Amino acid sequence: MKDLLVFIALFLTTLSFTSCSKEEIYTPIDMYMMATRFDPKVEEVRIVDPSRSLSCDHYFEGCIKNSPKRFKIRLVEMVVVQFHNSGYACKAALKLNQYYTRNWLFDDVTDEPVLEDFVKKVWDAKNPKKPEDCN
Repeated sequence: MKDLLVFIALFLTTLSFTSCSKEEIYTPIDMYMMATRFDPKVEEVRIVDPSRSLSCDHYFEGCIKNSPKRFKIRLVEMVVVQFHNSGYACKAALKLNQYYTRNWLFDDVTDEPVLEDFVKKVWDAKNPKKPEDCN
């Protein structure tokens, strides 16, 4: 009985933290599922050339280590980067003149109509133009 009460208390505590969270994030699985539901041909591009490798060194504060990946969408490549929160993702998008949604940055998208259309439709991505857009 005591174990059941401890389990219920832990469950309710976890539930309260989850439901009170103001920030909504997407997990890598969320992102992938949303993309492939929209277009099943989305694929990750495996990097074999070290000169094309990606790291957080390119993406400012808040980038999650090993998260930058290249994806091919409708024959055009883009980079997808996970951040700790939407503030970091938005600030990176602002600096790079690119798109973001929640805690994710989409790089190499601006001025690529196919990719701009995709990220807007699938993830409701935005391209911030001034610092106030990231508040």
